[in-house]
Amino acid sequence: MATIDMLMPKMGESIAEATIVKWTKNVGDKVKKDEIVLEISTDKVDSEVPAPAGGVLTEILYKTDDVVEVGKVIARISDSATATPSAPAASPAPAANPIKAAPAAASNAASAAPVSASAASHGGNGHAPARTGSTPVPRSDGKRFYSPVVRAMAQEAGVALEEIENLPGSGKDGRISRADLETYLGNRTSQPVARVMEVGAPTSHAPATASAAPAARSAFGEKKSLEQLGLANKPVEVIKMSTVRKAIVKAMRNTIDTAAHVNQVHEVDISKIVKFRESIKKRFVQEYGFNLTYTSFFIWASCRALERFPMVNSMINGDEIIVKKFVNYGFAVALDSGDLIVPNIKNCQNLNLVGIATAVDDLGKRAKNGKLSPDDTSGGTFTLTNVGSFGPIMGMPLINQPESAIMGAGKIVKRPVMVTEDSWGFRDMIYLSLAFDHRLVDGALAGRFMMAIEDELQNFDTASTGLERRLG
Repeated sequence: MATIDMLMPKMGESIAEATIVKWTKNVGDKVKKDEIVLEISTDKVDSEVPAPAGGVLTEILYKTDDVVEVGKVIARISDSATATPSAPAASPAPAANPIKAAPAAASNAASAAPVSASAASHGGNGHAPARTGSTPVPRSDGKRFYSPVVRAMAQEAGVALEEIENLPGSGKDGRISRADLETYLGNRTSQPVARVMEVGAPTSHAPATASAAPAARSAFGEKKSLEQLGLANKPVEVIKMSTVRKAIVKAMRNTIDTAAHVNQVHEVDISKIVKFRESIKKRFVQEYGFNLTYTSFFIWASCRALERFPMVNSMINGDEIIVKKFVNYGFAVALDSGDLIVPNIKNCQNLNLVGIATAVDDLGKRAKNGKLSPDDTSGGTFTLTNVGSFGPIMGMPLINQPESAIMGAGKIVKRPVMVTEDSWGFRDMIYLSLAFDHRLVDGALAGRFMMAIEDELQNFDTASTGLERRLG
């Protein structure tokens, strides 16, 4: 009897772990090769994991919601029909009161740092607080494993091994998960504690360091109980954030903390494009099998402008500026779940309008069906969000780090405008906004860039696409 290990698959160069969303098979079930056994989720994409071979699922090593490092064995399949199934990974006992279960975890994390802000400043019972440790968090401290994500978060927040080695963990074998560390950081005192100390243990008489590391700001804010929020016994629904939504929260908080956001808004007459699209849209669907959207025109025009003004397509790296000579163009896709994801068109500068429209249709459909690969959502250089498709006439989006700008397209509105010095006419108008990082892009550069987009759209050469000739 041969046993095959199922491993947590590698989902991309920058992805070190994934969360198990759902097991679609149970221990003892027969599975075929390439049949879906479980669903997983990362910060970027959701994916289904197929069986590497046919047989009987004899062992499941992790339960739903466990965060597992890439390459770890998550299940085992036997090629023998008489294989004896092993018991699945044990699930924790349910909390007595589900409303209080989540705050209890936060309380446990908070109690792991018993030195309060007052004690930190006054030395507790007359003694100075313990000196902060400096040992980086390793892969393993001999007692438990620390995932790459937890180690990276600890390094960024200035958390040393001495500070977290005794924190309670909710993962398998007491492992500290990303959520555990986020909860701890959200309750962390202004001076991180060096080591979890037992009650009554003697404190160090060494003086406190003058330059203690500042507390890391949690992207999620303080977590309170329903009682604390004044919502106990109220008709509310508590929804657990999806992995994608957690990633959005962190990304938005990060971009606010990082970039110096400035906005410009330009009014653009796209009457020529509207008329052109209306004249060919039915024939376009017949020829290509999908709709030609306005998003494709906005991407096409701004991609041309990025080639003229590459500094808008650049990024900051320390005290250096990296100018990218390629355009990986991202566009926001709203999912049915309410989440948002940004796939990007690789080397968009090499595509014509039809090529861009084809990529937009393909990536948009795969995003909504959960079929994107990690590569589809990584490496973007500039982003568009078409807020007008949901009704707003204007939007002020946040930059998608580490990019330096993002464009927002509002709703197309037909309204009277002055066509010549002494005549008015109804035109199809749109507000295009640009949010840019003022550390790199100045107002004059942003203005010239947007004027280039305006010129491309208002003076769009319909003959250059060849569509009228091909669809005629």
